[in-house]
Amino acid sequence: MKAPNTRSGESRELVIRGAHVLDPPSGLDGMMDVKVSDGRIAEVGIGIRGSREIDADGLHLFPGFVDVHAHWRSPGQEHKEDIESGAAAAAAGGFTSVVMMPNTDPVVDKPIVVSGLAKRISEESRVRAYITAALHVGLKGERLTEMRLLKEAGAFCVSDDGLGTQSAGVLRNAMLYAKSAGLPVILHCEDHTLSTGVVHDGAHAALAGLPGIPASAEDVATATGLILAAETGARVHITHVSTELSAALVGFFKDKGDISSDTTPHHLTLTDELVSTLDGMYRVNPPLRPDDDRDGVGGALRDGVLDFVATDHAPHASEEKDLPLEEASPGFLGHEMAFPALYTELVTGGKLSLPRLVEAMSCAPGRWVGGSGSLTAGSPADIALVDLSEEWTVNRDTMASKSSNSPYVGKAMASRIVGTIVGGEIVHDIHDIFSGAKFGIRA
Repeated sequence: MKAPNTRSGESRELVIRGAHVLDPPSGLDGMMDVKVSDGRIAEVGIGIRGSREIDADGLHLFPGFVDVHAHWRSPGQEHKEDIESGAAAAAAGGFTSVVMMPNTDPVVDKPIVVSGLAKRISEESRVRAYITAALHVGLKGERLTEMRLLKEAGAFCVSDDGLGTQSAGVLRNAMLYAKSAGLPVILHCEDHTLSTGVVHDGAHAALAGLPGIPASAEDVATATGLILAAETGARVHITHVSTELSAALVGFFKDKGDISSDTTPHHLTLTDELVSTLDGMYRVNPPLRPDDDRDGVGGALRDGVLDFVATDHAPHASEEKDLPLEEASPGFLGHEMAFPALYTELVTGGKLSLPRLVEAMSCAPGRWVGGSGSLTAGSPADIALVDLSEEWTVNRDTMASKSSNSPYVGKAMASRIVGTIVGGEIVHDIHDIFSGAKFGIRA
């Protein structure tokens, strides 16, 4: 990460006083003070004092969010996003850790690309960033990458995200190699022999005259991936689950291997009805689904069948999205609007509890990456401060990302991320709440 954001002579100790602290696994849920010292959580309790304090009355304090699926477009596509802007967008959304996907230019399929990316992350990112390397050379689903060497160079996991591995035999070998190398596999589940359209294959596609993608394109590939995960024992994560049947398949296989899964904010809050606008903004892969799928996936997240939320943050230049839907590049921005959209749509709508949302955005993905998503003493001081009472409207001109392809532009939100801390350092402070820190009595 970048150099600490600590002013000369300023203490690295901070007490955040009077926030509503919520950390479901540890049972924290109430008005408390949180003391941060030397980059870690030092203490959580009542009446804590420190050399530097801020009043967080009226705010909620959560473990920092963790996003295991994001495209920061580096190397090679920095006109859409780069490491610095991707990290800024993540921080603006309360994310303190992000897992970057490998479908860049060049593809992250060689140790030298991984090590170069790791160096750039250390210099340019103000949040924790993890590197996903390609499962196969060039993401072509043919020849395995040198996974052990990729891990030595700094890769955290492997994936053929964006394309998916089309051969079950090739995927099985890849899982076995990844297991031997000690690398998790993130699976993009899509059968390209079925996925020949641009939107969900349903009534709205038919009315709009657009070629459809049947739900089976995801379901068949999900079933294959889960069967192979159970057989090989590889650590496999199924990403961006969007159909009710795929969620049910995950539930069936969940205890049959080292298997985890996620879904996205847009698959939890939007439906394929939006394709009737013919607006290229609403093209995404997997496509937006009907109400039944959205509700089924939401229920699976609520019940813990799906483990957590990942955004699939996919920045695109305006000329790639301001097109007829069939010609537009697929993907949405995800970091900045994830929590506000889910809180507004699901929590205030009574479909998901706030503790479950925090578990799904912070604690569960934090456990998956290791060492994040907790407010217990000794944990990294990765924190999201949120105002659940602030109402605002999403404006593309105020986004931290280089791109603006968010489906929530112009939408009213019922909560806002006001501050983000990574390793004890302030990386986002929308209302200058930290600038008003008072120097008090040293504890």
